Amino acid sequence: MAQPVKFLSVREVAVMMHVSVATVWRYAQRGTLPEPIRIDGHTWWIEAEVLAVIEKKMATRLTRVNVSEPPASASTTESKRTRVQLERSGGR
Repeated sequence: MAQPVKFLSVREVAVMMHVSVATVWRYAQRGTLPEPIRIDGHTWWIEAEVLAVIEKKMATRLTRVNVSEPPASASTTESKRTRVQLERSGGR
């Protein structure tokens, strides 16, 4: 048996994506989110489509993070930390 389609309001999409309602509308306008469904004056997004967009963005991000250059060595990181602390304290 097929799963029932779950519809999300603009507020629910905003909460799911941790953004404002205005940002959801902006994403929809840009095409970042799939086109909503309008039923009798109400606007809805299909939950599976919104989740697919989020998962696709996460997969793209993970690919970029895994391909990026290796982290700096500990000695380089440590010297940067020391320099920042000295600059903040005013000492040399």
